[in-house]
Amino acid sequence: MRPRLNAALVAGLCLCLISTALAQDATVVRRAAFDIGAAAIKCIIADVDISTGLIVKTVDTLSAKVDFAEDLARSYDGNLSKDVMAEGIKTLEKLKAVAVEKNALEYSAVGGRLFQEAQNGRAYFVRIREETGIPSRVVSEQQAAMLGYHAVRQELGDQTRNLLVWDIGGNSMRMTVRKPDGGLLFYIDPMASVAFKNVVIETIQEKNINTTVSPNPVNADEVAHALAYIKAHADMTVPKYIAHRLSRPDLTVVGIGGVHYYSVPEVLGGHKAGYTRDEVAEALKKWTNRPDKDFDSEYAESRLTNLILVLGYMDALGIKEVRPLNINQADGLFATREFW
Repeated sequence: MRPRLNAALVAGLCLCLISTALAQDATVVRRAAFDIGAAAIKCIIADVDISTGLIVKTVDTLSAKVDFAEDLARSYDGNLSKDVMAEGIKTLEKLKAVAVEKNALEYSAVGGRLFQEAQNGRAYFVRIREETGIPSRVVSEQQAAMLGYHAVRQELGDQTRNLLVWDIGGNSMRMTVRKPDGGLLFYIDPMASVAFKNVVIETIQEKNINTTVSPNPVNADEVAHALAYIKAHADMTVPKYIAHRLSRPDLTVVGIGGVHYYSVPEVLGGHKAGYTRDEVAEALKKWTNRPDKDFDSEYAESRLTNLILVLGYMDALGIKEVRPLNINQADGLFATREFW
């Protein structure tokens, strides 16, 4: 006769075996990725297949305005101020608290060009790690562009083979396209949302950015001069290879970042699958000479100049349509093993 095992012992052994099997099979983990941008901090909470880096389920998407770029533009010594750094830490803590409530287990944050330019930018990221407990790092512009490009490819799958990703943030613009040899070619330029707004204030309106935050209302003559300025800038700075690729009718231009996904669609009247050059031009006419209050946005000061910026590049490069996607560096983080 076989000896009987204690029922509790059997149950315990079964539970242990089941738990071990589940642990071995668990390839999905809930992560929170933070994109510490020039004008806002964004957070994506998602369930991620750690074997592939693919998002299985997006749990939540969060964003909060923190004007790092405006602060640095007005700095007399090239340092971020104590106030904006404290605001950034506080915002990250709030966003992380939401992620904790939603059972995120892993965290990662990145910041780009602005934090390379600020004298105390890298030191600030050390402080972020120490005070928030979020592993954080400053990435190069090429790394940032690559994160955005691969996030778009992941989102689209095999839908689009000929692709150019156009990312406009607060203080950096990036275009990324694949070369014939399989590598990526980047266009990286500081002429982005906040930078161009300040060009309009200083160069076109001849005002002091230390005392003038918004260029609005911008009159028709100022719009014309600003448009000519940014078209000439695009003509001179965008690599010929990218300009040549943009002339191909089968190329899809995907716009990512706050300017493409939020700013332009807001003044066009809402989100659509894409927006055209002519729609941007019509919106620019409509919003010319309008004060901040008409835009009804916490980013009102850059809404009109963002239209000029986008239209100038579209005209200079012959871009007829942009497909905006709600993607930022945080999306690209999930697929990059080295950040986790």
